[in-house]
Amino acid sequence: MTTNTRGRSGWGTRSTWNKGTTGGKRTTGTGTYKGTTMNVPPKYKGVYDCFNWKISSYRTLWNQARGPAKYTRPTPATLNTFATWVDKGAMIQVCSRNQLAKWARTTKVNYNPQSATTTTCRNVLNKKFGRNTIKAVARTKTGSYMVATTPTWKGKPFQFPK
Repeated sequence: MTTNTRGRSGWGTRSTWNKGTTGGKRTTGTGTYKGTTMNVPPKYKGVYDCFNWKISSYRTLWNQARGPAKYTRPTPATLNTFATWVDKGAMIQVCSRNQLAKWARTTKVNYNPQSATTTTCRNVLNKKFGRNTIKAVARTKTGSYMVATTPTWKGKPFQFPK
């Protein structure tokens, strides 16, 4: 059931959560949402996914430029370089030093997480996923690594393994 603050339904409605009547779906005045993913008609799924990961990539870059920083944040030039990669179709993903250490062990690359640089990080990622997949690497303000990657790897959608 959707109602606005005056008790009428229609434009300007607020969302309500009806766990029992709608099977755990959140309803709003503009459509039905299941969790946080919008139900998209099949012919728009590809476009929706493309916009979704582009927005997510830009949001990752935006988060680097605001708020407190535990480590040195990326320079404006670095953020502009990553934004250019997103414009060209790359995705921005973040991986931790622990993930890199795990991948370095499996690829037999000499990697020390305590004294790692972006170059050693890039070497590990290139060895694990290939040179054509990894476009750029930079340190984030939290000490993790921000990586510009191609959206596909070996013909499949690419996401860093957990």
